[in-house]
Amino acid sequence: MKKDQYFNLEVNLLNDDNIACMMSEMNAAEALGIYVMLLLHLRTKDAYEASCKPVLLKAMARRYDVDEVAVERVLREFDLFELDEERQMFRSSYLDRVMKSLEEKRKMDIENGKKGGRPKKVAKSAETPVSKGRKPTENQKRREEESKEEESKGSVSVVNNNRSNIETPSLVSRLADEGNHGPLQPVLPWEKLVDQLSTFQSYMELAGQHSGLGKLFVDHQKLILEIFKKHIRLYDKGAGLLFPEDVKRYFSNYIAAGSVTCRTLRETLLKELENTVDKDVSRFESVVDGRRTYLGHLIPVDAPPRPDASAVWDDVKKRWAH
Repeated sequence: MKKDQYFNLEVNLLNDDNIACMMSEMNAAEALGIYVMLLLHLRTKDAYEASCKPVLLKAMARRYDVDEVAVERVLREFDLFELDEERQMFRSSYLDRVMKSLEEKRKMDIENGKKGGRPKKVAKSAETPVSKGRKPTENQKRREEESKEEESKGSVSVVNNNRSNIETPSLVSRLADEGNHGPLQPVLPWEKLVDQLSTFQSYMELAGQHSGLGKLFVDHQKLILEIFKKHIRLYDKGAGLLFPEDVKRYFSNYIAAGSVTCRTLRETLLKELENTVDKDVSRFESVVDGRRTYLGHLIPVDAPPRPDASAVWDDVKKRWAH
């Protein structure tokens, strides 16, 4: 358990755009209270990181007599917290920042002796220093002679050590030199990072479960990622997406169940699918024994394309008809 369980609450906290958005879309007092409640919860945890498993959030909401859905919205919807959906953990960049400043100040206070006491005084030698102009004692003479012998031996040792260091570079220096010449990993554009989300199967399955989109998410992941790209461009968020973890965190917040962005995604997705179905004039076609059929009617191999979705091939007139 850490000492001094507190953190700095900045007076301009309400000027933050994300907090202002949260207070405008929810009950302002309740939302702000839940936000501070979550900060206090993180403050007591190691590395200021806590679990966001649904059962724990539900228990927290019950303990403090707040709405569970409101807790989920504050946690996921307004970019106030960083969520790791794979580990089901969350943290706060605000708390990390103020605690880093507090810990640095505490460390400086300890180094300055404010909490560690004054440095111990060095005991004075009982012998009379030669620099006072008095005759050196026998002990001082003997020590001076021993000191001269040690210095002569040490100079030889230093020369040998320097020669050895020049001839044989240390393992650490060789590894450092080799590391400096290693290939650098390319930084991928954020569009590529979004495309890579589909390769993280376990993450996408977990994200789909938390989205509430159900079969829509399972069947149309590629289209969802394209809509997600349009959202990033619209709000100019690409500059902050440098690593796969950044994209995962943003995508998890984007599709969080009950969020404004998730509702918008559902509406956009359904509209895109509706437009796709209307343009697909072959949606009632099937293939039987290698032959195209439309509602049971065979379509000749040399038949021209169907003019519209309701056209049926007329075997007598050899043309499309209604």
